[in-house]
Amino acid sequence: MTRPTLFVAITLCIAMTGAAKPQQSDTTRVLFIGNSYTYFNNLPEVFAKLAETGHHGKVETRMVAPGGWRLKDHWEKGSARQLLDAEKWDFVVLQDQSSLGMDYWVEGKDHVNSDAVFRPYAEKWAAAVHAKGAMPVFFLTWAGKNAPEDQPALNYAYGRAAEDTRSLLAPVGIAWDTIRHDEPQIGLFYEGRGSHPSAAGSYLAACVLYATVFRQTPLGLPSKITGSPVNLDTEKPETDKSATLVDLTAKDAESLQTEAWNTWRRIASNRGYPKISLPHPPSVPPLPVGLPLSGADLNGTWEGTILFYPVGPVDLVLHVRGTEILKAQLEIKYHSKDFPDESIELLDFRMQDSRLSFSVPKSVGVDNLAVRLNGVMPSRGELCGTAEASRENANAHVILLGSWALKKVSPPSQSAPN
Repeated sequence: MTRPTLFVAITLCIAMTGAAKPQQSDTTRVLFIGNSYTYFNNLPEVFAKLAETGHHGKVETRMVAPGGWRLKDHWEKGSARQLLDAEKWDFVVLQDQSSLGMDYWVEGKDHVNSDAVFRPYAEKWAAAVHAKGAMPVFFLTWAGKNAPEDQPALNYAYGRAAEDTRSLLAPVGIAWDTIRHDEPQIGLFYEGRGSHPSAAGSYLAACVLYATVFRQTPLGLPSKITGSPVNLDTEKPETDKSATLVDLTAKDAESLQTEAWNTWRRIASNRGYPKISLPHPPSVPPLPVGLPLSGADLNGTWEGTILFYPVGPVDLVLHVRGTEILKAQLEIKYHSKDFPDESIELLDFRMQDSRLSFSVPKSVGVDNLAVRLNGVMPSRGELCGTAEASRENANAHVILLGSWALKKVSPPSQSAPN
């Protein structure tokens, strides 16, 4: 046996440990539980067509995938649990919301922060699937188009959940990360829909799932798939219609097939899970040391921007009047049809030594959350600071962090009240 052949044989043996096998029949049944990442381009049907072409008998799939749903939502409502209990499945593919159920914004950019919401429901779903005699398959998703740095957090969350629950891991996001860097001409993202997959992106996901479920290479499978399209408005397959779901060049298809197989083999060599430690979530830099503050320093009009809201940069105008008793007003200019501009009297505007602080109650730009701002004066005529808002309860986990900077544009008002 040659060294490459021996490596593949060892890899496959390792990967098969603990993996479920389809029932001894000609049909493999796969239930997909997810959201728009699953229903875009009808991923379950693309997977099924690849599997049937790969001589794995008949493959039946069902999909429960309302847009934006988390595994938490699927557990607490909807039809997925009933469908799991009502029918016999070989595999159940589990795909969570793109940021794992938490809204974590840093300087106006959504990031993956924690698996605190994802993990409990990943465990519940894996246990329920195991109890029905099926194998859970965690669909490790990709980082957003504008936040590739989030991929390690997704790898950690899905990999840890899969390993701890004795489930399979489909390392889609890991393969995606390689393609987007090494072969960016293969557009994996759907134009105009944020981080959703293009046909090529769904094809890559299907190839990784194929390698994970069947432990075989997708090399040589067809590059063109037809089937029932999904209506993006209703989020349902139009079973009375037939359309081209994927149509790639032979070269692009081979690249995606190759990377899907290589990624799965690398993960399989580590018992099927990636080696990764808990990454640090993105944050804002700490405030610098500031100059001592006085009312005379702050008195005047300040203009600048804040990187905080989902739109932006957003313009800020801060009016400070007084020297002993300070009164302040903040104008927020979003320049967005979705967020009307605001003018707010700052009732808690405070300075102490080299720090100033104030809050914006229920700003419309952050879903009516109160925003707390802290700042310093790094040099005369300049202010900079941080902003923070949060809400964490049973139904919502929202954290927003940002930074702002202002420059004095007018001298103190001679008629300012004291």
